[in-house]
Order: sequence, then C-alpha cells, then structure tokens
Amino acid sequence: MYIRPKLLWWGLPAFLVLFLVGITMGMAGNRNAVEESSLVSHQTVDRRIEEQIALTALLDQLTEQKERSFIVYMKESALNGSYEQDRFRLEGEIGGHKLEIKRDDQQQVTVQIDGQAQDHAALPYALYTPHEHAELLKGVMQSLETTPVQDTSGQGWRGFHISVPSQEVTSLLDMWLGPSFPIKELSPELAKQIAVDYELWYDEKTGLVRQLEIQLLLKTSAGEKRDQLRFRL
Repeated sequence: MYIRPKLLWWGLPAFLVLFLVGITMGMAGNRNAVEESSLVSHQTVDRRIEEQIALTALLDQLTEQKERSFIVYMKESALNGSYEQDRFRLEGEIGGHKLEIKRDDQQQVTVQIDGQAQDHAALPYALYTPHEHAELLKGVMQSLETTPVQDTSGQGWRGFHISVPSQEVTSLLDMWLGPSFPIKELSPELAKQIAVDYELWYDEKTGLVRQLEIQLLLKTSAGEKRDQLRFRL
C-alpha cells in the first residue's frame, strides 16, 4: 500500500501519541507495582509494630511488682512456688529427692536437697524467674524475631514464638545457665550453633499470660541436642 507523504506526516503524530500512551501506561503500571510493594512493606512494618506492642504488654504482666504463683517444669520434674520480680521460692521432687530453692530480698539464695544445704551455683535454671526472662526480652525487643502462633490443644491460647538474635544468645545463656557454665568462653563459631527461642502463651479471652517456655538448641557434629524449661503461670 502506497502512503502519500502528507498522510505519512499525519501518521507520525498518531504514532507518537500511541507510543506516549504506551509509555504512560507502562509507567503507571510500574508506579502501581511500586505502590503495591510499598504498601506491603508498610503493612509489614505496621504488623511488626503491632506485634511488638502486644508482646511488650504481655511481658509487662510478668514484670509487675506483685507476687505470682508459678510451676517450673524441667524434663520429668515440676517445682511449685511463687515469685515477685527476682525474689522467689520453689519446692518439689526431682529424682525422688525433695528440692527447695529460695531467693530473698537481699539476693541470698538457699538450696536444700532432702534438707541438706547445696551449692546453688551448680544448678542451671535455678536463679532466674519469669520476671528476669521478660526483662531480658524487653531489653532486646528491637532485635527479636516474633511470629504469632495459636494453640491447637483446645485451651483457647494464643501466643508468640520469639527467636533471640545470635548476637544476644551468648549473654542470655550466661544469665540462664549460671556461673558454673563458662558460656562467655565459647568461640564465635560454636556460639552460632546455639539457638534460643521463647514461646509466650496467653489466654485469648482474658489476655492473661499462662505460660513462658524457653527452648535451647545446640547443633553439633553428633546431631542436635535440645533442652527446655517451662513456666506455667
């Protein structure tokens, strides 16, 4: 088909219009994609902020200045007692022996097994209450990785799975395991093989904290070793 020069000149603006419309539509599409990505990013940030606010409110329950009853589960054993901030008392049976642990207002710790005084420094987990674990988590709140979780046992609980960042694990274990375990002497390579996670559970109807669970995972060449401590409130 033959196109006369005048018609060709008329066709160029039409082509440019279509070309510019295509560019505009492409830019609009890209802008929409960027806006959608930005919206998702803002939603993620907003959700994280909401989770941090909710988690902080739950941890605040554990640090209130009032006495609370609690049960400590360690493997097959359970200790009953109460705590108020960093003061506590616990008693129960472990391996067929009666154990009593107490820390008073002066930070003096006494441990008795079958009525005989023991060295409290040799007992992991013995010296730290839910109050102190909650304070530690609140101190590294901005670094925590949190994931909402829901109980499947029918108790009506909801909660948060909390992963402690690797740079905080060594100091946490130093507090958790006590002075008889030279955690600070671990090499950075070995420290990276240790993971510490928390699970904080609360009653969905009342909003009251019901359980704080600490999970310790050590990855070695021989496999994984796990340990767990559970506070029922």
